[in-house]
Amino acid sequence: MTKAILGIVTIVILACLGLPMLLLSAVMGGGSGACTVATTPSTDTSGQPADTTKWDTNQINIAVTIIEVGVTKGVGSWGQTIALAVAMQESGLRNLPYLGADNDHDSIGVFQQRPSQGWGTPEQLADPAYQAGKFYDKLKTITGWQTMPLTEAAQAVQVSAYPDAYAKWTNDAIALVDQYGAGEIGLDCSAMPFGSAEPAPRNPDGSWPEETCSIIPDPTTGTGCLTPRTLHLVQQTTAAGWPKPSCYRVDDHGEHPKGRACDFMMTSGGEATGAQKARGDAMAAWAVANADRLGIKYVIWFRMIWTPEQRWHAYDNPYGSDDPSGWHTNHVHISMYYSDKIAYALICSICR
Repeated sequence: MTKAILGIVTIVILACLGLPMLLLSAVMGGGSGACTVATTPSTDTSGQPADTTKWDTNQINIAVTIIEVGVTKGVGSWGQTIALAVAMQESGLRNLPYLGADNDHDSIGVFQQRPSQGWGTPEQLADPAYQAGKFYDKLKTITGWQTMPLTEAAQAVQVSAYPDAYAKWTNDAIALVDQYGAGEIGLDCSAMPFGSAEPAPRNPDGSWPEETCSIIPDPTTGTGCLTPRTLHLVQQTTAAGWPKPSCYRVDDHGEHPKGRACDFMMTSGGEATGAQKARGDAMAAWAVANADRLGIKYVIWFRMIWTPEQRWHAYDNPYGSDDPSGWHTNHVHISMYYSDKIAYALICSICR
């Protein structure tokens, strides 16, 4: 089977499995988009404690709308936090109409966007979901927004006369995202090309070669062994700037004792929060985006597991203990395919 035919077959199989076109593009290594998650940079907060009870039902509904649009736009929790802080400052999470002489020029709605500046028609801007979408679209054009302090990212979009005013809403925005967000492993497909990892070697027909645990010792632990494909994973994750992994270990189950799995610690042992959690989100998304290029069988992170067949779904922790290690809330786990035979058999049985 040629690589071209294999590619067509792969697309058909993935479509059979119900994967969205965004993921099809990611798996096939095409497109000019990206799959990263916004990491949480140092924030310039006011130091004021967050109080989620001060918002009424209408304000909470608008906040939830902004968060949900952020999920569809793939900006992750940091992008949602920026948007909420802007909406809090601009309108107090209110869908304000045009206020005539009391208005700031022709500003409208939750984000106080102006028809005269090309944000949309007055009718369009009366919809909070539309305004949120336009905000996120502009945010994603800002190079490096993922690591900017909130005020800088917000100001790059809004061009406000009072840019520092956004800072005082940071804690409140974070609290609402924590309370009402989906906790998704979000993707921002605008900053890093799909397939940024160098592809692992394949057979002439495009399939994965069968490999033994022949790299001795495992360079990440100094003991045991790795398969060549797992070593390639280690090399690519290192080149991408992710934490040094620990791969081989003696165990009575799983892929680690076969040299086909690695753990990438985001903390020193406890459950990841804040920037550590965001970095784990980012690495998990990177692994998924590069799964086809690297031969990744599954990814586990923060009580969720990704497979090509089921995408992200709940992880049931069949072997781990009831702690951050067992639930993978302190490390990203990546397992590699042994060969194509098992993968093809599974996929074909699902499609029939």
